[in-house]
Amino acid sequence: MDTEPQRIEREILHTRERLGEDVDALVEKLDPRRLAAREAAHLRATVAQHAGLVTAIGFGIGVLAVALLAKSVRNRH
Repeated sequence: MDTEPQRIEREILHTRERLGEDVDALVEKLDPRRLAAREAAHLRATVAQHAGLVTAIGFGIGVLAVALLAKSVRNRH
């Protein structure tokens, strides 16, 4: 049977192991590359869900750009 100091030492070692696992999990979860990849995947999924809206906005921006360019050219002449 373990003595009290041995039991405490065993608990400390077990706690250190768990803490090390927790720290490793946090490091992996907060890795900048993983965060960027996760956010990029989320953005791609959002754009895919709203493809029609994204297309309409892009078309609207294109029309606006052409109109502004045409106005600028007319004002030069």
